[in-house]
Amino acid sequence: MQILIWTAYLAVSIFVLVRGADLFVDGAKKIGFSMGMSPFMVGVLIVGLGTSLPELASSVAGVLSGVPEIVIANAVGSNITNILLIVGIIATFGGTIIIKQDLLKSELPIFLIATVHFTAAVYDGVVDRLEAMLLVGTFVAYLWYLFVEAKKEGDISSVAKKSSSSESMLKASALVVFGLAGVLIGANFTVENAVNIATAFAVPIGLVSIAAIAIGTSLPELFVSIQAMRSGDADLAVGNIFGSNAFNMLIVVGLPALIMPLPADAIVMSLGLAIMVAASVIFFVSGLARQIMRWEGAMMLLFFVFFLAKLVAFV
Repeated sequence: MQILIWTAYLAVSIFVLVRGADLFVDGAKKIGFSMGMSPFMVGVLIVGLGTSLPELASSVAGVLSGVPEIVIANAVGSNITNILLIVGIIATFGGTIIIKQDLLKSELPIFLIATVHFTAAVYDGVVDRLEAMLLVGTFVAYLWYLFVEAKKEGDISSVAKKSSSSESMLKASALVVFGLAGVLIGANFTVENAVNIATAFAVPIGLVSIAAIAIGTSLPELFVSIQAMRSGDADLAVGNIFGSNAFNMLIVVGLPALIMPLPADAIVMSLGLAIMVAASVIFFVSGLARQIMRWEGAMMLLFFVFFLAKLVAFV
């Protein structure tokens, strides 16, 4: 009975975490537009990073709670879920996705570099502070590149500023405050209940992280992708997932690793990392081809089911 209660608490905690991130992003977007930020900057800094806020918050909470094993498992599980489940769903049920974005200018290079750096950092079973500086430094270089490109293209929008000037700054600020509070509270209780469940079942905390927490914190990407599919902009959702996965590897792991070295547990080393690399290669090739066929989406979903089946072996 106690396990069922903890499971219910975990579900509620993840919901609060994800909903808090949604409120934070909504408020931050309004503030960004009212300050005259371009759609490009709002998309990269607020929407792109905001959808990965649940992963970052739960990872930092894990480190502060003395369970650093959560961090790498969370990032690996989230990336696997983003590619195999989310892209698989929008391609299978939305039909062939034609990617209109020029991914070779930004998303594909950083995704490849982030995957290589992350895999190299985790390969020995621990991410230390020096490797954390490499990961965070890579992301900072990526942001610098994006801002330089934005200035070259003159991506400045006065229309966005005007359209948002009527929005109440007080309301937007309240959304940011309440959203951030939801993220922090949800992350804290997510980690606490994940530890309780892992202890009760006598399974590694990494198993709960790579499955339940990772899938739960990937809900923002799932909702954004489904909405994009309904709006006929599924290619934008695919492009955002490239950036979200890079953020997971560089910042969700990099920032907590600056606080303390992060160990990768047996599940990550024996299964998760290999599945993530394989899924990333498939996704990278799809990005180069600039299209994802319906049958490829179905194969991604099948691969995700295989991943879940392999996780059962660790129970």
